[in-house]
Amino acid sequence: MAKVVRHTVSLFSNDQKTLISAKFEKCCLSVLGCKDNQINVDFDLNGKDLRIQPDDHGVRLEHPSSCPCRFLTLSDISNLSEKSRQSGVRVGVSFVIESADGHVLLTKRPKAMRSFPNIWVTPGGHIEDGETLQQAGIREVQEETGVLTTDANFTMLGLWESVYPPVLAMGLPTSHHIVVYMLAQMPQAHSEIELTLQESEVSAAAWLDEYTVAEIVKSDEYGKTRNVTQKYFSAKVIENGQQVDKKLPLSPLMACMPQSEDWTLPRLSSGSKFALRQWMQNHCAP
Repeated sequence: MAKVVRHTVSLFSNDQKTLISAKFEKCCLSVLGCKDNQINVDFDLNGKDLRIQPDDHGVRLEHPSSCPCRFLTLSDISNLSEKSRQSGVRVGVSFVIESADGHVLLTKRPKAMRSFPNIWVTPGGHIEDGETLQQAGIREVQEETGVLTTDANFTMLGLWESVYPPVLAMGLPTSHHIVVYMLAQMPQAHSEIELTLQESEVSAAAWLDEYTVAEIVKSDEYGKTRNVTQKYFSAKVIENGQQVDKKLPLSPLMACMPQSEDWTLPRLSSGSKFALRQWMQNHCAP
């Protein structure tokens, strides 16, 4: 088995005008000099270091308006675990997998996961030693879903600053990542792509058509702005160790922020919603 290496992030500091290691407790966009929730950047994976700097002609880097690391107080920082502070900001990669007939694959994380439990996401994960971002994504997607994307056509979609928990009301941050989202356009229709879900990583998976994705990305963070009739989508769900076909309600995918104190309820991750929005823009471009 390849050695898992925790790749880290370096940022071109707006103040110091030099590359500095991203700190766990510091909002990456703030360090880059961004006072809003989005900035265009250039980036490069140099060995174990993802280097990011502002670039008006680069790809989009975003985070949610509730980014916890932007609002941490000195008291909050002092109460972070030593392990968290020493971990810095890690790197992840995730694929928006598009079938030849215009469907996109989403997967659901198991409820027992330490971060983002029960959340719908685009598949992906960490980078192993010596891998490129694309190689890491291909491996992670195959491990999680059985889908081989080697023959896909790849396009960069953007970067997302991901912190868990996603709001301070849920507790102090325990993980902090920059996730690189890539589009993987497959040569097969979605009905021709077999899913074999890894139960420890994925509890369900579904192919969504363009119309459904459009409804999702038009909703606000809490899924309140799209008053659509309740719809259902087809999914493969792991039950008692077996894959079964089920119809699931669409409403949880309309929200990407917790709507109640029960933070384990299913919803779509903010980063995945960002990636789907970028996919829609790419898909609809002339």
